[in-house]
Amino acid sequence: MDEFEKEVKLDFLAEATQLLNDAEQAFLALEGDKNNINLMNEIFRLAHNLKGTSRAVGFGDVAEFTHEMENLILKIKEGHVQITDEIVSLLLECNDHVSVMIKMLNMDLDSRFSSVEIIAKIKLALAGELGSSAPHESTTNTAAVSDSISAEDIALLESFERDLEVPREIISDDQKEERARSFFPTEAAKPILEIAPEKAVEKNSEHPEHKKAATNKGAAEDDSIRVSLARVEMLNNVVGELVIIQTVLNQHREEVHNPLMLKSLSQLAKLSKEIQNISMSLRMVPLKQTLQKLQRIVRDTSKALDKKVHLEIIGEDTEIDKTVLEHLADPLVHIVRNAVDHGLESSDDRLKSGKTEEGQVSIKAYHEGNNLVIEVRDDGKGIDPKIIREKAIEKKVISANANLSDEELVNLVFHPGFSTKAEVSEISGRGVGMDVVKTNIEKLSGEVKVITELGKGSVFKVVLPLTLAIIEAMVTQIGEERYIIPLGQIHESLSPNPDLVHHVNGVGDCLKLRGQVIPMFRISTALQRPMKEKPIHQQIAIIVNSEEKNFAVLVDDILYQQQVVIKKLGEEIKNQKGFMGSSILGDGRPAFILDLIELFSGTMKKKKSNFADDIAA
Repeated sequence: MDEFEKEVKLDFLAEATQLLNDAEQAFLALEGDKNNINLMNEIFRLAHNLKGTSRAVGFGDVAEFTHEMENLILKIKEGHVQITDEIVSLLLECNDHVSVMIKMLNMDLDSRFSSVEIIAKIKLALAGELGSSAPHESTTNTAAVSDSISAEDIALLESFERDLEVPREIISDDQKEERARSFFPTEAAKPILEIAPEKAVEKNSEHPEHKKAATNKGAAEDDSIRVSLARVEMLNNVVGELVIIQTVLNQHREEVHNPLMLKSLSQLAKLSKEIQNISMSLRMVPLKQTLQKLQRIVRDTSKALDKKVHLEIIGEDTEIDKTVLEHLADPLVHIVRNAVDHGLESSDDRLKSGKTEEGQVSIKAYHEGNNLVIEVRDDGKGIDPKIIREKAIEKKVISANANLSDEELVNLVFHPGFSTKAEVSEISGRGVGMDVVKTNIEKLSGEVKVITELGKGSVFKVVLPLTLAIIEAMVTQIGEERYIIPLGQIHESLSPNPDLVHHVNGVGDCLKLRGQVIPMFRISTALQRPMKEKPIHQQIAIIVNSEEKNFAVLVDDILYQQQVVIKKLGEEIKNQKGFMGSSILGDGRPAFILDLIELFSGTMKKKKSNFADDIAA
């Protein structure tokens, strides 16, 4: 395969991913708007485009399947096949099948696939017999090669399906093997396909809908170009160096006495700030695609639970750094599933409590300062702290005599292994979902809060920084070393005079502040760094907001506040707890950026259990 052919195929795969995302949204919209002619035309155009282009670039297996898929869509468009929930589910299953093929082709352009089973379902749908038993030819086709399906094949397919959020029921090992066999054809089972070169007319079809799409696409390309993420990252690295140099110049500004030089420095500072803002905006992408995928999650979960759910999405054009967005999908999926499964009551229970039969779930995204806020709200039964307490005691998460507030009890839903479900299902009950939410959000320097009211519903509020590339931070001094602390983790700072400092048995030095007793820690101890520090009353206490409990850390001095560029850590230290990254300061020397919440999380958990008893004593 020459470089040109490889480039053409990779371009198709990138375009196909967007086409499949658009198709999924169109299928979901079709379920609620069955008579929308424009929507059906759009779906047919997407399928036709996918079929024609895949054949043109030589992906015969994809073209063969999408041809069958297009036949089904054409029959639906012409009214020969009625739109039902089963038909929409089949279309979504077809979309998932192509998505897995595209994902695997991205890994290996020579991958081959079998679509025997799902094509059999399409044939049944065309015959009006969807729901009856599928033909058994597929088993005949693969029975002779059953031994060649490996555990790796099964695991690989399941991994792809999890990545794509393909809903799967719990099935036996034999069924898993059969499904993998139908997807990964062996040499004996692979169909022989002769892929003839396609004429330009195949890719640029004379179909009026296709011509219209091509025209629109050309118009859109006049206004935008595709740039690789690697180039954007290179640009941001260079801009980061520019920010560092600008900081150096600002720190030596008082040494300059020439008025023209001072004016030039001010103009340079203004221009570098604008360049920084523009380069950062290139990393910003809308939440639209991520939030729209949640429509599929709500649909599949509600149907699996036999619940009627209406989803509302607000603020899908809100933008966030692509790096943050990549880690946001999993937490949102867990929160939304939790809202449908745990939050919303069954239709009968809703009617008994005077609510509408259809449950309401809304996802709202908006900017608040330098943060992105995403709220997932449901109008369900709310979270009952009493039930949480009973389950927590049963699972030995807390002791029977633990004195916790309602807010603290509700936050136990984030505890690893905690679940209120009596039985484990494919959707929930394992107690890992909400733990994943909290862990992933905190890794992004964000936080998640729960607001709930019995009988009215719950709100899960996720607050995230807009970008992880450049942050506002405090540069602190401890002994001879300097450390950077993100401004978002700092609640306040003060001088701990002797009247405020108290020693608590089993906890250590604490700060008594406005009626609260706050544990106080030394960064040097946590990092196991021998440093010569000042006495406590000569140091500065930084109060850190934490979900567990607020705490204070001691530093010798706060030098200044500034924007810092986050640099990735080397392999030997990147997995060390408590380090967010590093940065270059104004004098050209490096400094670590600390994640204080992660750094002291273990210490806080150890001391929290006996903290309340020691304070009371």
